Amino acid sequence: MRIILFSFLTLFIIAISFAQVNMSEPSCKVRVMQKWELLSQEGKFDEAIIELNRHIDSTGNKSKHQNYWHLGQLYAFNNDYDTAVQYMKKSTSIFDLMFDKYWRLYYKGTIAFLQRDKEKLQKYYLKLLQHNSAYYERNTKTLESLYLNFDEQYFDAYFFKSH
Repeated sequence: MRIILFSFLTLFIIAISFAQVNMSEPSCKVRVMQKWELLSQEGKFDEAIIELNRHIDSTGNKSKHQNYWHLGQLYAFNNDYDTAVQYMKKSTSIFDLMFDKYWRLYYKGTIAFLQRDKEKLQKYYLKLLQHNSAYYERNTKTLESLYLNFDEQYFDAYFFKSH
């Protein structure tokens, strides 16, 4: 019995020591912005599109859906709505559309704005608003901004501060 107790106590002390060592390290790494993001922030959308395409080519399929969404946004910021919609549609898998209801509402609402369908945009915005959560709050506010600023270009409507 003493051996079992001693073994347990030894393992417990080692586990606590290990936990303390790991707890002192930062749990989150600082995200470094990619070159295309910096170009986009500077309003250099054509250059950002080229850079993001280079990034996609160099990394293969890693994060391709996310990158296609960003490409769609860049084209939308650049007022090329048809190309933006093409990339946004490529960005989301059937799995995402089927199982992530709230992403689907944001996705469809954004595309409705780009296709200049205010009625559909309102429908998706109101549905997302009814089920608003902290996780999707930014998406809800973005659809609200797109709806309230429907007559503006995507860039202006997307970044409008109505809240």
